[in-house]
Amino acid sequence: MVNQLSREDVVRRVEPKVMEVLVCMARRPGRTVTKDQFMEEVWAGTIVTDDVLARCISELRKALGDSAQRPEYVETIRKRGYRLIAPVESVEREPVRAFSSGEGAASEEGGAEIIRDDTAKGTAKPVAGLRAAVRRRRLRRRLRVAVLAGVAVLIVGTVAVQQYIVARTQPLATVPVTSYPGEETDPALSPDGRSIAFTWDAGDGINFDLYVQPAVDEAPLQLTRTDADEFSPAWSQDGAQLAFARCSGGGCSIFVVPAFGGRERRIADLRPLHVRDLVWSPDGRTLALSARREPRGAFGLILLPLGTREPLRLTDSPASPPGDLDPAWSPDGQYLAFVRTTVDGRQDVCLVPREGGEVQRLAREQQGVTGLDWTADGRSVVYAANRQGASGLWRVRASGGPPVWVAVGDGGEVYQPSVARNGRGITFAQRRHETNISEIVRAGGRAGTPQRLIESTRWDSHPAVSPDGERIAFVSNRSGNLEIWTADPDGNDLQRRTSFGGPRVSTPRWSPDGTHIVFTARVNGHADLYIVEPGSPPRRFTDHSGDEVAPSWSRDGKFIYFASRRNGDWQIWRQGMDENLEPVGDLVPVTRYGGIAAEETPDGRYLIVVRPERRNLWRIPLDEELAEQRSVAIAPLNPSDWANWTIRQEGIYLVHRRAEEGAADILLVDPDTRVPELVARLDALPEHPSLAVFPGGRRLLVTQVERSDSDIVLVQDFH
Repeated sequence: MVNQLSREDVVRRVEPKVMEVLVCMARRPGRTVTKDQFMEEVWAGTIVTDDVLARCISELRKALGDSAQRPEYVETIRKRGYRLIAPVESVEREPVRAFSSGEGAASEEGGAEIIRDDTAKGTAKPVAGLRAAVRRRRLRRRLRVAVLAGVAVLIVGTVAVQQYIVARTQPLATVPVTSYPGEETDPALSPDGRSIAFTWDAGDGINFDLYVQPAVDEAPLQLTRTDADEFSPAWSQDGAQLAFARCSGGGCSIFVVPAFGGRERRIADLRPLHVRDLVWSPDGRTLALSARREPRGAFGLILLPLGTREPLRLTDSPASPPGDLDPAWSPDGQYLAFVRTTVDGRQDVCLVPREGGEVQRLAREQQGVTGLDWTADGRSVVYAANRQGASGLWRVRASGGPPVWVAVGDGGEVYQPSVARNGRGITFAQRRHETNISEIVRAGGRAGTPQRLIESTRWDSHPAVSPDGERIAFVSNRSGNLEIWTADPDGNDLQRRTSFGGPRVSTPRWSPDGTHIVFTARVNGHADLYIVEPGSPPRRFTDHSGDEVAPSWSRDGKFIYFASRRNGDWQIWRQGMDENLEPVGDLVPVTRYGGIAAEETPDGRYLIVVRPERRNLWRIPLDEELAEQRSVAIAPLNPSDWANWTIRQEGIYLVHRRAEEGAADILLVDPDTRVPELVARLDALPEHPSLAVFPGGRRLLVTQVERSDSDIVLVQDFH
């Protein structure tokens, strides 16, 4: 019974080479397999024509009931090859041992990427990993591919595995734990699975205190009552104590309190560090946490050995915020899983040994990863993410494999999963988050209060105004996924311009003539630039694994600037275009000292640049007559606001953060005099791209958070 495909209740037998073609793609789910790769792996040592491969693909599609025009399983990549576009999961024929520091082997193409960025010290062995491209509309389809002994059996260590595509669409049965006004967040499930620690703002949004819910049907115990914020509770392994962080504007300290009430004690003063995401090691000797020195800098992971009060750095923060967040100890205490986020929003689920070493990537995500934890057996990492429009939990094996969706119902975005150490449940927060685009009108030198202009019950942000002020481009998930939309100046005539169906899109920018929009999209795991015009689908403008983000047009419309790390670090590049807006000529590096966003001045003589880890906007001469001038800092800007600025004829509009949490000023800066003018004051403004300005500066667009609340739920039968 070899070379058989099972789909629903139908079993079909296929030729050995057809099965080998399928296995070749299953090793690289979601990735293009070139014709040369097929020839090397399926027909090694044999000379065959492309027609043979095409016939195998055709037979495979017939067996799967698939279509080349509307593919559900196998997609043709024109002039390159084919790719498997349904989710893939590896399932063992026999139990696999729990992952530990000395284990983990990979198939030839299944190894996890090692991120060689010198963010951790020491060495570590790679962990196997595969990346799957999952599409929501295919989650209800199921395919089992039986790859039996003697036919292309995949080997992981000494364990034979079968490759199959699976969907887990039955939602987990959740039990509400809290339903209070405001935000209940940072849930932490006790080791025995019977109690949940969390923080709550009491519905007034003033500050967060620490609570413990002993059981679902009991009233919570309030453990702290201060004017500061307490968050990130972490259970000791015996369930008797909770560690937590208490933070104010000057930094954070770490405290320990009896889990069910008692006197707290401070165990470490980490000021001026700002910390979050505490987790207690299985041996009870060390706390791991995320920390940054500046309120809006990038986070890195640190270890705090109890009794020493001296933190040890485990990873250096990436060049730009947010950085490394959400650490979680493996049950054996040898590894930490965490989330690494880069400036363009890419998020990786990563591992690092507790003694330091090369960071290993388990999963690369398109959209918000909002927390993770290990399963009790140590074989998998469970993380929360919005993947391909499906918000929920995802499980990825520590020994390698594609992420598998775990549906949790429609209760809002899933955040901060926490697993009981005894395997008796998982808790997480479900958040409802609504942002709209508001308008600020200036009259007589004064700015009015923000008024809603573009709104929905979902997420609207990244506004951009066309040069003539007649159209607004923005990013919204009102269709279920992040897409590019446009509207007229009054927020009407809404039109969706893209239909990617899942990949992250960001930072739309209008061409000088207002006919085209360039933007960033992560379609194949890395960020590329796309151009879209009314009535046509988007066209890919760049295609490189080094990521291209934050595009902008030259004033004459002949070039596009963008940031890329194709040579290892973030720099600004420039690509020329022909009359059809196709790339032409050589790609030209513009900066040498770093750049993550850039825009030409109206006269085209200078480039204004944001540099990683540098708290300013910089002016770089482009005109050959000005080549002798050095780049100069012209305005203050935090790197986390890398896209919260824009240039108009009257100067540079930018966001300047005030000391109050979230508060911001909008300034207008003349790049020659460098004198700032206050345009508007806001109580809050998100750090993601949230600012646009109409020509003349009389109208401004800002993103406003209209609603943000969360509750905590429990799943008692999670394994």
